[in-house]
Amino acid sequence: MGTHIPEEEIVMDILTRLPVKSLFRFKCVSESWKTIISQPYFKKKHLDHAKNQLNSQKLLFAGSRRDRTIYFYCYSLSSVQLVKDRRSLDWPLNSEIPYCRMKVFASCDGLFLIGIWSKPDDQPSLLLLWNPTTRESIIIPHETPQLESVYGLGYDSTSDDYILFRVDTDEQALDEILALKNGSWRKIYKTSSWEVSYLLSGWHCLAFVHEAFHWLGFLRGFSVASFNISDEKYREIPLPVTMPLIPQIGPEAFYVDVGVSVVEGMLSVFYNDEITFNLWVMKNYGVIESWTKLLNIPSNGIHFIRPIYKFFDGEMLLRYRDWIASPVYTTSDGPIGLSNRIWPQACDIGEIRIYEDGVIYTESLISPKLDH
Repeated sequence: MGTHIPEEEIVMDILTRLPVKSLFRFKCVSESWKTIISQPYFKKKHLDHAKNQLNSQKLLFAGSRRDRTIYFYCYSLSSVQLVKDRRSLDWPLNSEIPYCRMKVFASCDGLFLIGIWSKPDDQPSLLLLWNPTTRESIIIPHETPQLESVYGLGYDSTSDDYILFRVDTDEQALDEILALKNGSWRKIYKTSSWEVSYLLSGWHCLAFVHEAFHWLGFLRGFSVASFNISDEKYREIPLPVTMPLIPQIGPEAFYVDVGVSVVEGMLSVFYNDEITFNLWVMKNYGVIESWTKLLNIPSNGIHFIRPIYKFFDGEMLLRYRDWIASPVYTTSDGPIGLSNRIWPQACDIGEIRIYEDGVIYTESLISPKLDH
């Protein structure tokens, strides 16, 4: 006789392979299915399965029309379907709050951390944690410090909790952390040895990988600064030895843009000047010798290039913009240049003005509420 597998395990295994949209319908099949789909364990199991599926990730971007209404759209991340498979998302706040500007700070496990400004201050008037797939959202309590800040979002497997992290662009200020289950901010006190200057501005993003937030800084030299959410310690990661030194401001200075990102689950750093765009990935986290150059392509004077996503055929989706225009997306033509494929075209988005960088995410059932 074969091993008997409980019916509930079989049902759960089948359901974890289905998209979120189908699971919403199957909640109505029976109370037992509804109970299974609503369990936190099932939500994590479903997410883990989705992360490992080809073409399961989506690209989200935000835009607005002349009436200043916010619009969110998502696209399937297939190199042949970038324009075809567009879907609009229900944004929960359009009728509730006037806004001056908006920024998607971070995404983690299908959740988005978004700042809304109702007036032109350095700090957002409101922080929203939103799952566009389930349409659930909560407002995150936060004070409004005078200084401009950058926010990050990550998952702590030790506490099974989602963590928000706030870094001030002024390194003299204390960083703050919020655990979603607790719901209140607390300050992080740095040791006397951690006297690092932050290379951050309001348009930068924190890179979350290996349960740590990362950004560029200057300690003993230019490096990647990190904050681990499990032990709450700051660390320094040296930059690739082949990465050019960041030029100082002066008569010999020229345009340069540097930053951190995540590519294929790996920490990455990029360097973009008026001539080339370079991208490195750290293949073995924490091992300095594992920095590997992934791209070295002519920038042709293009500014603000950002790596967004690497397709399975090796092409890289890149975002770039000039000083006044909306973001534009293209792909790398292998490791040697930019392709002629530009997206979006005017016919794809109509009157919508894109003003937010695209953010990669996986559709999930994870709830932003405390019972996640």
